Amino acid sequence: MNFEQASARLKSLDGPDENDDLFDEDGNEALEDFNRLTDLLFQRVSEFADEEDVGDDILPLLLLRLSVTMRMTGYAASVAKPSGGGLKLDLDRFRRDADELIREMKKDADRFIAQVRETMEKLDKDES
Repeated sequence: MNFEQASARLKSLDGPDENDDLFDEDGNEALEDFNRLTDLLFQRVSEFADEEDVGDDILPLLLLRLSVTMRMTGYAASVAKPSGGGLKLDLDRFRRDADELIREMKKDADRFIAQVRETMEKLDKDES
């Protein structure tokens, strides 16, 4: 299962619940690995942002640009005769995948905010 398939299927940041049948027999391993890689990448990007003093407003744009550039490079390396038209079609597919991911994340917005508030409250209590 590739990134686009996995990201389009994830229902929340914590993954699907026990009633979702999103993956095949190796699905639990695939989901666990996907979540592990997501967490690891988040940690490394956060460290980079801290080290380089990158603001929260610019970091998502940097990551988006990097993501699109990686997709473009992947397209060019994966086809026998890359073309501008083929790349444009592939970028359209990528945009649809990104739109689907954002739609899924929006469905989870209330839970995410509640989780962030809970974490912030715990941090405030620990500091006092």
